[in-house]
Amino acid sequence: MTQRALELGITAVQRGSLQEGARLIRIAVKGEELTPELRAVAYLWLAETNPDPAHKRACYNEALNVDPQNAEARSRLAALLTAGLPTANPVVGGAVVGGATATGAYPAAAQSFNVADYLAQIVDGPNGAGTAVFVSLEGILATTRRVVGGMERVTVETYAGGQVYGSVIRCFTELDLALIAVQSRPASLLPVTPLPRVPDDAPLTVVSYTGEVTRARQRPTKRAMPPHWIPTSITQLSDAGGDVIFDDKNYLVGIMSRSASLASAAYLYGIHISTLRRLTESTLADLRGERRRYCPDCGNASRAAGAGYFYCEQCGAPSPEARQTRRYFAPQAAAYYEPSGRARCVSCNAAVGIHNNRCLRCGAEQR
Repeated sequence: MTQRALELGITAVQRGSLQEGARLIRIAVKGEELTPELRAVAYLWLAETNPDPAHKRACYNEALNVDPQNAEARSRLAALLTAGLPTANPVVGGAVVGGATATGAYPAAAQSFNVADYLAQIVDGPNGAGTAVFVSLEGILATTRRVVGGMERVTVETYAGGQVYGSVIRCFTELDLALIAVQSRPASLLPVTPLPRVPDDAPLTVVSYTGEVTRARQRPTKRAMPPHWIPTSITQLSDAGGDVIFDDKNYLVGIMSRSASLASAAYLYGIHISTLRRLTESTLADLRGERRRYCPDCGNASRAAGAGYFYCEQCGAPSPEARQTRRYFAPQAAAYYEPSGRARCVSCNAAVGIHNNRCLRCGAEQR
């Protein structure tokens, strides 16, 4: 009966009776007889009964929920996601100077691209799913710290490659930023804005992995803010963060964090792409040097833990491996924990400081 309702619904849609087709297909998907593959097909046909992008997006996501390997639903959702970007405004003449444009000039519109090729979703984060974007050709994704929480490995889903495991390599908690390494390598990266800051009141388009498109604006503020923050008019996101932000010329300007202004009705902030790229490059440079171990407590790429010692030199938390073993004093590890430029007391070995040749902790005179 359920499959028959689906067949009648599809026939009705093909004949142009969209309302009747939608009614029959909804009856079919409410039943328990359809296989996951047929249920996904039903949602694909249900999407054709209403031209509203939000309706189509919901249907495609439902199809992927019941049949994650459905390539047709994935490709349609990807096309819908790209179609949500604004049509780029006509180019206004003017050369780009020193990473920014001259007064009254704007960068040329970005060439067309498929947004879905560059996005991923963290599906098993502790605070719900979140969006991520490739920021390096070496397979590095940027998302929010809220998305990954204290996890070291996460499940990453892409439109092209299905689900893979990703390793969190660095977090910057003060920015609500996390960097994740995956085996997938993008062929290219999204075109990024040459502007060091987003202009006041500039129109923005925020896109999530699941296809939600939100129109917003840069929110002018009188507060003196670091250039890496993008104040926006957005007050809530559809996921745990990491949604990509485009300007009106379809350049990537950053990602959405869950950091909010307590003084301005909880408006959310974005993180500028220039900061994402700089921190990604510095993290990769660190990892190419001496061995490091990610600390899930503070997000640091720990040198001490990478060398096999028990504690992170930044926050003092034991490494995940050290928590399962008996820990002991290792004098050879002192170099990793030595405060820069501070001498140790000859009596108590503290490094709090020396004044008038006496230790500020125990008062012993230094010989």
